[in-house]
Amino acid sequence: MKWIAKSLLLAVLLLPVLFGLTLWLAIDNTPKLQTRADLTPEQIARGKLIFRQNDPRRLKSGAIARVVLDQQELDLAINYLANQYANGVAGLRIDKGGAHIDATLRLPRNPIGQYLNLTLEFKQTANLPEVDQLSAGKLRLPGMLAKPLLSLALNTLHPAADRQAFANIVKHVLFQPQRLTITYRWQADLPGKLRGALLTPADLQQLEAYQRRLAELSQTDNKSVSLTDLSKPLFILALQRSASGDPIAENRALILVLTLYVNQQRLTKIIPESRLWPRPLWRQVTLNDRDDLTKHYMVSAMLAAYSGTPLADAVGLFKEIEDSRGGSGFSFNDLAADRAGTRMGEQAVASPALARKIQSILANADENQMMPATADLPESLSEAEFIRRFGGTDGEAYKQLMQDIERRIAALPVNRE
Repeated sequence: MKWIAKSLLLAVLLLPVLFGLTLWLAIDNTPKLQTRADLTPEQIARGKLIFRQNDPRRLKSGAIARVVLDQQELDLAINYLANQYANGVAGLRIDKGGAHIDATLRLPRNPIGQYLNLTLEFKQTANLPEVDQLSAGKLRLPGMLAKPLLSLALNTLHPAADRQAFANIVKHVLFQPQRLTITYRWQADLPGKLRGALLTPADLQQLEAYQRRLAELSQTDNKSVSLTDLSKPLFILALQRSASGDPIAENRALILVLTLYVNQQRLTKIIPESRLWPRPLWRQVTLNDRDDLTKHYMVSAMLAAYSGTPLADAVGLFKEIEDSRGGSGFSFNDLAADRAGTRMGEQAVASPALARKIQSILANADENQMMPATADLPESLSEAEFIRRFGGTDGEAYKQLMQDIERRIAALPVNRE
């Protein structure tokens, strides 16, 4: 018994030392990676093409399919996700029989070091890849120790996620030099099975609250309503709910519900449970007397609230470039709505204090406090005319006009300090 007691005492005394040694080995003073990810319109166009070519929704449930992805595309996606969701940088290298992911995460100020440099190595198996090694700074962990740590981290980030449902879909992953091939069996109900990775029960409760209020607001004889006819009462509700809840989560739920509504998209597409909730009546929703500006504003706000500024900016610009090639034409009005919506979405989730401030402002804001005047901005420009007049997106005239638009947006009450 004395030996056991001494052993336990020694273990207790050594634990802080071992913990400190682990931190010293894992944390660095310098970053291994430094380049952040900014999506360009061309990269988004490439991503949309890949999805269209491999859209699994065209498959019958149970069908076997295969998708091939280049290292460059996956590297960009991993880097972007690391930047947006972990304030970090990541990079991917795919070799024959394995893959190698490097990541650098910036840590809060501390006396040990400012960076966590991670390396995760995967090896190919007969079915799904396995973790071969995890490195954190100078610390090296074999796969048998790394796997439970990764599972713990994923469960902490998304405790409700049904990752097994996704694992059951993927049948094989093949690593080849700079290329990844995934073989999977499509299941039509997969989006529903995976919704736990995106939405928790608390998220569903918040979304239902705004859907119910929106259904009430849509009970009007007017076929067309201003965006502020809906946003004011919804943000009043957000203020009330945030008194005992998370204002950032409330803002995200409000923005998602309102974005789907102005685009006349059913919430049931992403939340099957919402088929039991009250269904709003469709109304045209306008901003500056135009419904297209409302769509641009709210889609950009949603992208910023859920994804981050670089993605929202790039998607908005890509849409205008695409329109100039045979669609409605390049529109600075639309870009102004994109940027105004992005700024609102950013601030709505920036911090609890700022989230509540945005709620207070938008609970009383008229249109001219949400969206700048745009009637004088050029629109319906063909690609040739856009290049001739503004020199493309790198032209000086384009940059000057965009600076003017940014000044108008910065002057809005919703964006003032």
